[in-house]
Amino acid sequence: MHKNSYTLSLTASQTLAYILRCISEGKNENQIAERFDGDIEVVKAWVDALKRIHFLVKNYFDELIITPDGADHLQKFNSNR
Repeated sequence: MHKNSYTLSLTASQTLAYILRCISEGKNENQIAERFDGDIEVVKAWVDALKRIHFLVKNYFDELIITPDGADHLQKFNSNR
């Protein structure tokens, strides 16, 4: 299998921001996993980590929502680019 060179070259901070950005665009875990060579387990691990640090929550419809802390982090990350 050919690995996605884009996601392989991301740092942890870049991966965190990338996943937050994807969620802010309305993508779900399966759609995000497409960029990680279909590895849904990797994406779920990142999502779980983002929930633990209170950057993401799930709403009543089981959709991922970025918290204000997550939005602040994403904004800071984007401004430092």
